[in-house]
Amino acid sequence: MPASQTHARTFSEVLEDLGHGDNPKLSLHEVVDRFGERGFGALILVLALVAMIPWPPGGKALFAIAIILMAVQLTMRRHEVWLPAWAGRASVSRGFYRSASSQVLGLVHRFESLSRPRLLFMTGKVADILIGVVAVLMALMMGTSAPLIDVLPDLALILFGLGLMARDGIILIGAWLMVAVSILTYVLAWESLVALFHGVRHALHLG
Repeated sequence: MPASQTHARTFSEVLEDLGHGDNPKLSLHEVVDRFGERGFGALILVLALVAMIPWPPGGKALFAIAIILMAVQLTMRRHEVWLPAWAGRASVSRGFYRSASSQVLGLVHRFESLSRPRLLFMTGKVADILIGVVAVLMALMMGTSAPLIDVLPDLALILFGLGLMARDGIILIGAWLMVAVSILTYVLAWESLVALFHGVRHALHLG
């Protein structure tokens, strides 16, 4: 699709368009190609949205790696998107993508109607760098957390992506709040797991 047409269409329309194509497989390279000109915020957003879909074990980790690559480049203030060939070749069935993406398109439409440029002091060069660094942490947490817990950092990434793309400071504030909730939940989950491990070991010793 020509760049002029891509920019004329909304984010959700391009997201929906990815479900249709001659190739029965949708590759990560195609996703980056469709959204690259819209900036790293759009790429982080689409990757985080697709990662929200239930995947087989290890599937979410692939999107986490791609998000980390985007976040690092955002921190470096790169103007062109770089993706290693091996990551670009990763693909899913276009039919599966269509059925899965339909679950999040309604949410995207809602955010699109509400988002607009505001509180611009929350955006800019320094904000991009800080968001890029924290997005790496959120992607790592998303890719390594247990099911359900991994939804929180994913939501933070979705809000960061949307806020960057729309230059919406209100949404970015929501993203930072979600970061705090994600970290707190992650720490509490690990403390509970450690306590459970020590409890089981103590019970075994007593037995």
